[in-house]
Amino acid sequence: MIYMGSKSRISKHIIPIMLQEANEKGITTWVEPFVGGGNMIDKVPNTFTRIGIDTNPHAIEALIAVRDLVDKLPTEVSEEYYKEIKGTNPSPITSWIRFVCSFGAKIDNGFARNKAGQNYANAGVNNAKKQSPNLQGVRLINGSYDEYSDFKNCLIYCDPPYEGTTSYKTGSFNHNKFWEWCRKMSKNNLVFVSEYKAPEDFTCVWEGEIKTNFASQRKGATHKATEKLFTIK
Repeated sequence: MIYMGSKSRISKHIIPIMLQEANEKGITTWVEPFVGGGNMIDKVPNTFTRIGIDTNPHAIEALIAVRDLVDKLPTEVSEEYYKEIKGTNPSPITSWIRFVCSFGAKIDNGFARNKAGQNYANAGVNNAKKQSPNLQGVRLINGSYDEYSDFKNCLIYCDPPYEGTTSYKTGSFNHNKFWEWCRKMSKNNLVFVSEYKAPEDFTCVWEGEIKTNFASQRKGATHKATEKLFTIK
């Protein structure tokens, strides 16, 4: 699913690194506490038990729509209808619309349009049809990462809000608390984190430069940013 901050562009680089570690340690459960648009977990082999968690209920509902209701997703959405459903309670199809038909795929960020007259709903349906088969069997949960501290012998991949980047609708994010949680979870699990930087006790196992407009607060700005994958040993 199109989603702000998606890691789909780097998934081919970092997923093999994590899967190799998991296979070496006999780990067969993949947990994503910041599953977002599901653009990483949908590329994890279904031989793994896959659990996707997100604090944004609309993200979870939208993924449920892609997983279970792909044939019911609308290929056309009017601006009037988009405005009508803005601010409504989470629900699979309306939550999906509020992502894919918004500027930058950021929920309720204004009706997306461009000079070419692109049909964002239709593009979203095409993407959903490709993604849906790869989400079958994925357990989707609405909740905060820190509500789940009992996982053991799992690979936990985290893609949290990056420090210093565009804020999420859910508000500010406590980065220090997050890194402490990662340290705790690493005692019984493999923990990997996507970020631009990490505390000194975390090791960078991959990095690559990508173009992004996510790392800046300036609207429409495009930058090159060095994505990194960290783990703690």
